Amino acid sequence: MPSGTRSYVTVYDYSPEEFENLEYGADISSEDFFEHVVPHRKEWGEVNYIELEDLEYDAQDRQLTFTAETKWFGPISWLRGASASEFFAGKLMTMAIIARDETNVDAVAVLNMDLLQERNLVQLDSETVGTMYENDEVDELDNLLWQPINEFNKECAELYLVPEGEQNEL
Repeated sequence: MPSGTRSYVTVYDYSPEEFENLEYGADISSEDFFEHVVPHRKEWGEVNYIELEDLEYDAQDRQLTFTAETKWFGPISWLRGASASEFFAGKLMTMAIIARDETNVDAVAVLNMDLLQERNLVQLDSETVGTMYENDEVDELDNLLWQPINEFNKECAELYLVPEGEQNEL
């Protein structure tokens, strides 16, 4: 089990040039990343510290993904602030928040500070999670947590991304 709450962020339709700008303008290899993107801590809400676990860019899918670990709460306010920053303005961002005890999964979608979606995806009791670990059913638990997350991300992409080629028609 993770030691804190983990939040998995996906930024959609992120170009190689935008990633290069992010690499140049923010330290993408340390916790300083979060302060470079949203420098005013009062915009972080109830989260005081965010640890960067992983950051990857997939040029083929045009997606930036990163994992943030916090003590208790997911960094929803930070994500909203980030969505209006020079690095992520105009980009759909989704975040799945898995509670430290893996009993709860919430998800949000934001775009330009607007909270487009916010919902609870999974609610398990701690006894169920404990039993799954005791019975070495970690893969089954992962599937219980990640299947709704993947469905949420797919639904948000379908709802809020303009398909390629249709941008000029609007």
